Amino acid sequence: MGLEFGHNLGLRRALRGLPLSPLVPGYGRLVARQRALGLRHIGDALVERGRVLGVLDGVFEEGGARRRQHIGADRLRQLGAARGGAYGPLLAQLEAVQLQDPAALRRILLYQLVELLQAHPQGADPATAVALGVCPQEAGPLVRVAAAHLRLDGEQRRAVEELADAWADGKVRRAAGLAALLPAGGGGDALLRRRLAEIAERVKEADDALDAAREAEKAGDARAAEDCMLRAARLASDCPRALLGLVRLHRAGGGAGVGAGPAAGGEKPGPAAVYDEGARPREVLTVLPAPEAVTVALSPAPPAADAANGRRVVRLTRVPGGPTGITEITDLSPAGGWVDPSPPFGQEVRYAALPLRDGRIDGPPVVSDVLLVAPDVSGLRSTTGRGRIEATWTEPSGALGVRAQLVGSAGPVGGAEVRTGALTATGLGVGAYVLRVRCRYRSPDGAVIESAGAEHPVSVDPWPTPVDRLDATAVHGAVRFSWSGGDDAEVRLVAWPAGPPEPGAELTDDPARPWPAPLPWAAGAGGGLVPPPGSVTRVSALAVLGPRAVAGPGLVVECPPAVAGARVERVGGGRARVTFDWPAEAGEVAATVEQDGASTVHRVVARSTYVREGLYVDVAPSAFSVTLSAAPRTPDAVVVPPPGGAVRVPADIAVSYRIVPGARRALRRGPSLLRVTLSCPGEVPADLPEFVLVARSGNGRDPVRPRTPTDGTTLLRVGGSTLTPGSPVELPVPSGLRPPYALRGFLLGEGAADVRLDEPSPTTLVVR
Repeated sequence: MGLEFGHNLGLRRALRGLPLSPLVPGYGRLVARQRALGLRHIGDALVERGRVLGVLDGVFEEGGARRRQHIGADRLRQLGAARGGAYGPLLAQLEAVQLQDPAALRRILLYQLVELLQAHPQGADPATAVALGVCPQEAGPLVRVAAAHLRLDGEQRRAVEELADAWADGKVRRAAGLAALLPAGGGGDALLRRRLAEIAERVKEADDALDAAREAEKAGDARAAEDCMLRAARLASDCPRALLGLVRLHRAGGGAGVGAGPAAGGEKPGPAAVYDEGARPREVLTVLPAPEAVTVALSPAPPAADAANGRRVVRLTRVPGGPTGITEITDLSPAGGWVDPSPPFGQEVRYAALPLRDGRIDGPPVVSDVLLVAPDVSGLRSTTGRGRIEATWTEPSGALGVRAQLVGSAGPVGGAEVRTGALTATGLGVGAYVLRVRCRYRSPDGAVIESAGAEHPVSVDPWPTPVDRLDATAVHGAVRFSWSGGDDAEVRLVAWPAGPPEPGAELTDDPARPWPAPLPWAAGAGGGLVPPPGSVTRVSALAVLGPRAVAGPGLVVECPPAVAGARVERVGGGRARVTFDWPAEAGEVAATVEQDGASTVHRVVARSTYVREGLYVDVAPSAFSVTLSAAPRTPDAVVVPPPGGAVRVPADIAVSYRIVPGARRALRRGPSLLRVTLSCPGEVPADLPEFVLVARSGNGRDPVRPRTPTDGTTLLRVGGSTLTPGSPVELPVPSGLRPPYALRGFLLGEGAADVRLDEPSPTTLVVR
């Protein structure tokens, strides 16, 4: 077995030298998969760890128990099943390449190894090839021939890698352009040299067909000219002259075309056959412009058998003073047809659909009418308010801007504010309007053109005048509201459940967010409303006119919770002790004392202070009332005290009595006197109680004091009507009882509970 390149070894069509090009369709896709796996060359995917590659007379895996194994389609299939996962797509593509051309796998591997060696600083060292996975016996010959092999620059390498794809797709003009970048003789690569010769031959045949078409067109034979143009298009699918000639001739009235036999994979087309246009229904190519794209549809839709071969759709762009631009349209529309995702704004275009058979043009094209790519805005919508229209839209990305105009019954409306994608017009009267929006584009010759324009009708409806001020005053346990504005509307006082809208917000009757009902509070004194005790309510004004409303200002009304179990008693020293049951969730409680026509908040007490110290208020002897309420929790709220909660304490009326001993006369003391004194601030009430003096005798030396008015003998009675402040009543104490006995006074009558009895020391009430 020879160990140098040049021996006639290996498979049929095996290399006699190094390849200058992989010459494999889909090579770019293969390299992308290889690099995604982090592989240096395809050989890294072909051998197991610890084994090396033989490349002189084929592609072999060397090492292990079997020592040497050829890598063909079967081995690639085994590797794909064993590795799977991320390696699957790469190995499947290599298997397909190997089945189509048994020598292609070795061409690709050698092409990649030579590229790596030529780019490596030690590429002439056999150790570099060994490091790349080549078996040591073949590393030396490989690096020697790689060093002497033709080196390609970046542009040439791109040409040799893309050449096979261009040829397979029938893009002969592109293939010829790539071939022009390569050495004339193929750089010693026999297969490349043959392919370059085939390209040159195909280019000549296409040029000859174009020349024949031109001569036939000059002679007035449109049918022959179209046949020749169609042949040129089959020979070179990317020939702009052939494509434009087909479009021109067919629109000029050519009624027949040429059909073709199979011609796949860049092989030379077969002989032409006459295509009878009358065998198919007349087709129409329609275009539907959209803001960012153009949809192309063929009508009627091709039958299933015809659709299997497909259509080739191109866009022809007219460029003043320049060649017509040709752009392939490959995106399919979900609804059928094709989508041009990036049409040239401001330019005139046509679309042509050419029937295909086995990837080759199979007849004359169907051509659309001329379309000026100047789409209108999309999503044009509007909202209205009080004398206002607001509109929004989406402008195509290629537009220079828009010209928007609002037209009413009296003509165009001035003063509208137009900005990117929006318009606002205010101060409008009630009535119907039309909004017209036209997009502006720059044409190739520098002129500005406009779209046909989008129109949108809109009406301005009557709206209520909003409430501009809302006030509230607490009056006798109720709150009285007043406002200004809302003159032509029904003004509702409402509480929004999820927070009120901003004042001035315009609302329409929307079932998804209905307006709240008016406040359900009961009517109170003076036309006010009584809020529920313990409530904090954000009350807002709402001006309503039919199905439209405008939100107004609001304020907070708080009715603190009532305080239960209130009790008040005078404790002397001008003070009164207040007790009550602490209301739930209250942080503080306020005590308000009303006395002598004045109202003063004496104290606000926290719960901890109340539990620790109690609550005392300073009072005068006159009657007073104490009102207790939980302190407001909301700053700047209108506070409405809850009903009840006031405790009335009468004036401090006191009746005092004293036993005044009688004057001594010789050895005996005269009869004692009862002195009763009334102390009453202000006017004396008419229902003063009666005072009685009761005596109780005792069996022992210390008599027992009477406990009740009936617990003893009644000695004296003083009627309440006889008591006057500042004028004590004095009566002699009867002396019919035998000492010792104890005296005690009591107050009797309906007003007894409201009068304090000031008693003397008990020792002064014992008679011995």
